[in-house]
Amino acid sequence: MDKTRITRIARHAALAGVLIMPLHVAYAQDAAKPEMAPSAVQTLSGAYLAAKQARENRQPDIAAQYYDRALALDPDSEVLQQEAMFAYLADGRFDRGVALAGKLTDNADVGKVARIALGLDALRQGRFDAAIEEWQIGDTSDLDTLLLAQLASWADVGAGRTKAALARLDKLQGATWFAAFNQYQTGLIAALGNDLPRARKSLNALLDDDGSAQTSVDAYLAGAEALGRIEARAKRKPEALAAVDKGLALAPSYEPLTQLRKQIDDGKPVDAPYASARNGAAEALYILGQAINRGDGQDVALLYFQFAKAVADRPDDKLLTALAGIADRSQQVDLAISYYEQIPDGSPYRRTAELQMGLDLWQAERKPEATEHLRTAVERYPDDLQARLALADVLSADKNYGEAVEMLDKALSLAPTDSPTLWNIHYQRGIAFERLKQWEKAELDFKKALELSPDQPQVLNYLGYSWVDMNRNLDEGLEMIRTAVDLRPNDGYIIDSLGWAYYRLGRFEDAVEQLERAVLITPADPTINDHLGDAYWRVGRTREARFQWNRALAGQPAPEAADVERIKQKVANGLEAGTVPVKATAPDAAPTGDRASNDVRSSAPSQPN
Repeated sequence: MDKTRITRIARHAALAGVLIMPLHVAYAQDAAKPEMAPSAVQTLSGAYLAAKQARENRQPDIAAQYYDRALALDPDSEVLQQEAMFAYLADGRFDRGVALAGKLTDNADVGKVARIALGLDALRQGRFDAAIEEWQIGDTSDLDTLLLAQLASWADVGAGRTKAALARLDKLQGATWFAAFNQYQTGLIAALGNDLPRARKSLNALLDDDGSAQTSVDAYLAGAEALGRIEARAKRKPEALAAVDKGLALAPSYEPLTQLRKQIDDGKPVDAPYASARNGAAEALYILGQAINRGDGQDVALLYFQFAKAVADRPDDKLLTALAGIADRSQQVDLAISYYEQIPDGSPYRRTAELQMGLDLWQAERKPEATEHLRTAVERYPDDLQARLALADVLSADKNYGEAVEMLDKALSLAPTDSPTLWNIHYQRGIAFERLKQWEKAELDFKKALELSPDQPQVLNYLGYSWVDMNRNLDEGLEMIRTAVDLRPNDGYIIDSLGWAYYRLGRFEDAVEQLERAVLITPADPTINDHLGDAYWRVGRTREARFQWNRALAGQPAPEAADVERIKQKVANGLEAGTVPVKATAPDAAPTGDRASNDVRSSAPSQPN
């Protein structure tokens, strides 16, 4: 097949989104189970379109499998080779990506990435000058200029040219934000070359500049760790502790530093920051990857992390954590778990891995396993705030509110009085109390959460709706919900609360207006559809009401069995005549209605910090 035909397929993939949609939905629902195995795809267009869609869904493992199939059908297509190279590199199939990179160095679109990959392959083979030659690339962005200079410096180190490596970084011209990254890399290279005065000067310059942490928190914390290690190995304990403490002042619970500080304080041996050119190059890729690891930069960050993993001569726990984090954000929980499992006991990243694995197991519908996993984590880390909160999350999600309250009680005793998450612990405990029908306790927690953080839309929504539903503090409650909507104007769940509050007050036209907004934003939620159906019925739009009730029955997540029966009754018989004023409830009762707050339905287990 020629390049023109594969280009037409690419154009068709971009224009025919409706035709591709079923495949997109299948991947979004279960990334690990595509509708058809790649080996079963018989046409080039089918394999190519499936690979393209998987890439757009940030599923490089699936994309790589379909590109394998597409290349088997048309091995000479340069367009296929370009896209497959990216998929292979993003999936960590470095050797396969490099094999294609060798064919694409002169390609205007992908030649730069191809040459970076080839240079890294040369570096890990010890061909340092060949690596530097590959990285002589013109017309680069600021980020590329910085990365290539740092990689070339580490190749100089590998070739035994430490002074040349430092000189290369010294003469690098570019954006003002280069400084923090270069100070860190200079400190590492100088330390490896046993130029300790130069290492100290560079790393202290990094740590003494308040702007460094704003440029890159990761470079700043890594600089504090590196300087702490350098000073500890030089038997300068006060200086080592001072360096570590500068990092802890920025991130008091950052475990690589808390563990290192204990080692230094106890007089235990401390490893050097980085002991090889390969691992130094991997660190440069990791630090820059973290700097762009958000939003649209996530795809480039993934490429940097996979490059780092390929070039390093040993696994790096923080790199595995970063790869797992990207997998988590892409809803590839099995892949994330596989990365977390590689982090060994004793690593400062193991605690985060344990907690996140528990949450990922829950997301993967392995709920009993998730709960037991997090129980074990709490036993292992009994005084760890995040462990308690993670277990409380899954207990609440499993409607085990009594035990969730116990976890949150302990979390409150562990949390510092100035903790920025303190409001959320009270909020989560308030939800658990409300679910247990202990409203007075719930109300105290919600009020405390607002005292600690007055403009939290979730809390305003939950407390305001609850008051309206119980016929208490009606004006204040309705105003709280309106404020929550103002703070989150595109949150369908909170807008639903406002609409349902109007409904409970008998203001049906206002309810319809808000619930129609909510259903536009969150069209498949069964509760919102059910509410809109009720409001339509009350204003005489009975056909539309039944349509919304039927949508509620087909919604996701599926309504519970009792709700299904109740909605079916409405489809068959409609609603009883008359208005629906709010009803006073007993002081210790939970709000009436089919839910107290949309936040219960929309909330998911939080991520450990």
